[in-house]
Amino acid sequence: MTLITFRKVLSGLFFLLFLMLFAGGERLSAILSGILPPFQFVPALLRTLAQPAALFAAGLIGIVVLTLIFGRVYCSFLCPLGALQDLLIAASRKIGLRPRHAYRPPNNLLRYAILAVAAGALVAGFQSAVSLLDPFAWWGRLVTDFVLPLLTGSYNLAILAGKPFDLYLHPRQTPFITPPALALSAAFLALIVYLALTRGRLYCNTVCPVGAFLGLLARFSLFRFAAEKNACTECARCAEVCKAGCIDPQNAAIDMSRCVACFNCLDACARTTIRYRPQIPAVRFEDWSPARRRVVLGGFAGGLALTLASFAGLRQMLRIPSAKAQTPVTPPGSGNLARFTSRCCACSLCVAACPTAVLAPSFADYGTGALLQPKLNYEQSYCDYECNVCGRVCPTGAIADLALAEKKLIAIGEAKLLEDICVVYVNKTNCGACGEVCPTHAMRFEDRENILYPEVDQRYCIGCGACQLACPTTPRSIVVEPHKTHKRAEKYPEPARRPAPPPTASGDDFPF
Repeated sequence: MTLITFRKVLSGLFFLLFLMLFAGGERLSAILSGILPPFQFVPALLRTLAQPAALFAAGLIGIVVLTLIFGRVYCSFLCPLGALQDLLIAASRKIGLRPRHAYRPPNNLLRYAILAVAAGALVAGFQSAVSLLDPFAWWGRLVTDFVLPLLTGSYNLAILAGKPFDLYLHPRQTPFITPPALALSAAFLALIVYLALTRGRLYCNTVCPVGAFLGLLARFSLFRFAAEKNACTECARCAEVCKAGCIDPQNAAIDMSRCVACFNCLDACARTTIRYRPQIPAVRFEDWSPARRRVVLGGFAGGLALTLASFAGLRQMLRIPSAKAQTPVTPPGSGNLARFTSRCCACSLCVAACPTAVLAPSFADYGTGALLQPKLNYEQSYCDYECNVCGRVCPTGAIADLALAEKKLIAIGEAKLLEDICVVYVNKTNCGACGEVCPTHAMRFEDRENILYPEVDQRYCIGCGACQLACPTTPRSIVVEPHKTHKRAEKYPEPARRPAPPPTASGDDFPF
C-alpha cells in the first residue's frame, strides 16, 4: 500500500466517522463523542485548559507529537474539513474541471496574524473569534445546517411512504436554524468550495489557525519532504499536484510549514527526486530575514495587544447585549451563563444530537462575544426530562456530563404564568394543558367554583419548557425565564401508596 492510498483510506474513514458523529443520531453521537473529539485540536485544547481530562490531554499531546515526527499529517488524515476539501478537489477532476495547482509564495503576514488573533481571543475568552476560525466547529455547523436536514427529511419521507404497508415509525425533528446563522454557514461553504476548486488547500495554509500553528511545528518535523536539486529537471509535475502550493520547482524547495502531507508529489515525480524520510532539520537563522521576523513578530504582537486589551475591558465592551429582552436558556449542565459562553466552541454537536430538537444555534443572542452558540428554543420544542445527551456529547465541557438523576433536578429556568393571557383566568374555563405535560409536578391547580386555576410551584420547576410548548394561547400564556446561574430544584414527594387490601378469606380464586 502506497502512502497516498494509506492517506486516502484513513482520511476517508475519519471523514465518515465525523459525518456520523453529527448525523448519526442520539445514540451513535453519544458513542463517537467519547472517541473522536479528543483528536481534534481546538476541542482538545479548550477541554484541557478548562477541565483537564486524560483522553483530551492525550489527544492534544498526540497531535503535537505526530506533527513533530511526521509533519502536518493531522491536516490530511484527521481533519474532516480538510477531507471535505480533498473530496471537492477530487470531484472537480471527475467532472473535467481539473484545477492546476502551482507554487504560491506564503502569505505569512495574514496567516500568523490570524493565528495571533485566535490565540489572543482564546486567552481573553472571546469565543466568537475561536468558533469562527475553528475547522472542527465549522465542520459541525455545515453538517448540522445542511446534511442533517437532508437526512432527516429523507427519513421522514420514507416513513410516509411506508404507511400504506403498515410500517409506522416515529418521525424525527430537525433543529430550527435562524436565517442569519444559516446565511453565515452558507457563505463559509461557498468560500470553502471556491477555494478548494481554484486554490486547493489555500484555506488550510492561510486562514486556518490550527494549520498555522501546526505549520510552525512542522518546520522542525523529523520526517520531511525533500527534493534532490541536482537530479531535479524542473518539470513542475510535483507543483501541479501539490494542493498546498508549497513546492517551488525552480529551487527544488518544499515549505514544510504549508505542506499538508498528501504525498501526491511522491507519485508525480518521474525521477523520484522527492523523498519523504527522516531528516534532522537544520535551523538556519540566516533564513529568518529581518522582514520575515517583522511579519511573524508583528502578527503575534497584534494578538498580544488583543489579549491585553481584553483584560482592560475590551471583552466586556464587545459583548453587546442581544436585541431580545432576555438572554436565552442555556442547556442543563452548563452551570451558568459566563461559564457556558467562555467554553463553548459552537460546534453544534449538541444541536445535532438533541432528540427533541429544542437546542438550536443562536446568532448573537448571547452577545457578539458568543456567536452561534446553542440555546433552548422553546417555541419549537422542549427539553426532554429523560434525556442528558447534550452533556454526554459536548466536546469542550461547556455542558457538563451529568447523571440523569442529577440532571432532572437542575433548574435552568422557571416558568412564569401570564394570567392576563391564560384562558383559564381570562375566559373562566378549564384548560390544564400545562399540567398534563409537566414532568416534575410543578404545575398545581386551585379549584375555585369548579374551575381549576393553574399555578407554578417554583420549588419543583426545572424550566424544561414542556408547559410553554403545550400552551394553546397565542402568544403563550406561560413562558420560561432563564436562570443565568442554574439552581437546584426540589424533588417532588410522591404520595404514599395505599396498601393493597388483604385477600378474601374464601377459597374462591375468582371473587368477582
